[in-house]
Amino acid sequence: MKKGIYLALLTAVISGFSIFANKIFVTQVDPLAFTTVRNLLVGLMLSSAVIGSGKLSSLKLLKTRDWLKLMFIGIFGGGIAFALFFSGLAQIGAVQGNLIHKTLFLWATIFAYPILKERLHPLQILGYLFIIAATFIIGGPFSLNFNQGALMVLVATIFWAAENVVAKIVLRKVNPQVVGMMRILIGLPVLLVITLISAKGQLLFDPKTLNIMPLITSSLFLTGYILAWYQALKFLPAILATSILVIAPVITNLLTAIFITHTLPQVQSNSAILLAVGIGLILVKVFKPRPQIA
Repeated sequence: MKKGIYLALLTAVISGFSIFANKIFVTQVDPLAFTTVRNLLVGLMLSSAVIGSGKLSSLKLLKTRDWLKLMFIGIFGGGIAFALFFSGLAQIGAVQGNLIHKTLFLWATIFAYPILKERLHPLQILGYLFIIAATFIIGGPFSLNFNQGALMVLVATIFWAAENVVAKIVLRKVNPQVVGMMRILIGLPVLLVITLISAKGQLLFDPKTLNIMPLITSSLFLTGYILAWYQALKFLPAILATSILVIAPVITNLLTAIFITHTLPQVQSNSAILLAVGIGLILVKVFKPRPQIA
């Protein structure tokens, strides 16, 4: 389980940098077109990794119900959610987008409790209360302007929470790299259709969309995120894994303070402290030494 925690922490760090970078990128180009082209590159990267490692053959062993779960992961997690999230993020900004995305662990808990039968230790429940306080009391719901963009990010977050619970089931049979690859490859046609329906097909070939540096940077972030995340989810309960991701917005806020605003509001500092306490309480049962049997 400790390996899964380290991987989840790595995923949170990648996510923090990724959201900061993507916010800069999607303000300069159409977010839907950029996400579609970026995910095409990510699909190629993940496919190369899976084929090179010889893990593609594991798909032959899957039954119809397993393919249906992979379709759900791809359509909702790798397609619709991406379109909603980055389109909404371009409207509301990285800080408010992070605030909404922090609720991922709440939605994951709602889905994982009845479906995966995951349960929480009292100390972990206390940790969740600290995280909720940091996010919704100190973290600033009063600064959130709940408009169309915010709604799009919220729906995307709920879709990703549901996808994570389904992925947890699929990972019992399928290699994490294969799950990540299928998520992107199945989601690509969905993103393309949404782009075309939105009359933005021509933007796929716009020079701003095809700017090599933002595309490569964002693609590498997402590829690293997917490779680390599904490995973490394989070893950890979905509730625990998604709770660790709340670190990501703290990293994004720090990067924003360093490179853009040049100031870190006291509210964000207090929120980060409470988040650290909450995550510490959640993880204490995992890292607590077991009593030695004489």
